[in-house]
Amino acid sequence: MRDRVKALVELIEALDGLRVGRYASADRLERVATELGLRLPYSWEELRGDIEGILALPAASPEYGKLERMDRLATLLLRANLSMLLAAIAAYLLRWFVGGPLLEAVALLALVGALVTVNLAYSLKVYVAVRVGAIYAERAGDLEKLGRRIKATVEYLLRQLRRELVSRGYDLSAFTLKLWMPDYSGVRVVKKPGRLSARYVVRLA
Repeated sequence: MRDRVKALVELIEALDGLRVGRYASADRLERVATELGLRLPYSWEELRGDIEGILALPAASPEYGKLERMDRLATLLLRANLSMLLAAIAAYLLRWFVGGPLLEAVALLALVGALVTVNLAYSLKVYVAVRVGAIYAERAGDLEKLGRRIKATVEYLLRQLRRELVSRGYDLSAFTLKLWMPDYSGVRVVKKPGRLSARYVVRLA
């Protein structure tokens, strides 16, 4: 079985991210929770309903269909990027055996195409993420309501994490978590979001 501290941290950070609309697989989280064997304050059926409700919030926006299409296009571009990179490598290797300027030109064109597609794909991904974040901001009341049980579950898991660390003799002052929301009982903020990270760094109180 995986290390309990790592499993607790994974579950805490994923559930915390859901409170601000960050995607997480409900099935994976359920598997981690089952492995831990903890008696959560709410049934997993209740938590799954909240998780699915949070993930479904953006679908109510009129622009969500367009954002979905852009995200699918970005995914296709990333796949095309991989194909172009492989083509560039293959053409570059073949030139050593076949020779000729044609293969060099193919390798160069494939490499340029790969650079263009990866930049376009990530630009689209960033745009979609920003717009989805804006939709969640517009639905902040619904997001907060759906996140109440999740918040209580995170606080319960934080207490379990603290017990686990104490039982192992960990120095709590040296153990940190990265959370999107700092409003949990039992944590103390040691670093606010900045340029390099949008999350809070917290310690267990």
